[in-house]
Amino acid sequence: MSFNEEKFRLILENEYDWPSHYTFKFIVPTDQVEEMKNIFKDHDPKLRPSRKGNYTSVTYQIEIKETQEVIDFYIHASKIKGCISL
Repeated sequence: MSFNEEKFRLILENEYDWPSHYTFKFIVPTDQVEEMKNIFKDHDPKLRPSRKGNYTSVTYQIEIKETQEVIDFYIHASKIKGCISL
C-alpha cells in the first residue's frame, strides 16, 4: 500500500462520523475498469473516459459504515495495475 494506513485511519476518524457518505475517485487504464467494478460490486460508478480513451475516471459515492471499509476499498483498488487514487 502506498500510504500510511494508520495516519489515514486517524484522518478518516477525525473527519467523518460513521455511517457517512464517502466519495472514492480513481483514474484507471480503460481496460481495467471492469476490475474496478468488481471491487465495488454492488455500487454504480460514474465513469468519464479521457480524451484519447486510454484512461477512465471512476467515481463512487457510497454509504460507509466504518473507517475500515474505506481502507479495505483502497487496499483492493491499489492492486489494480495502473490505478491512481485521488
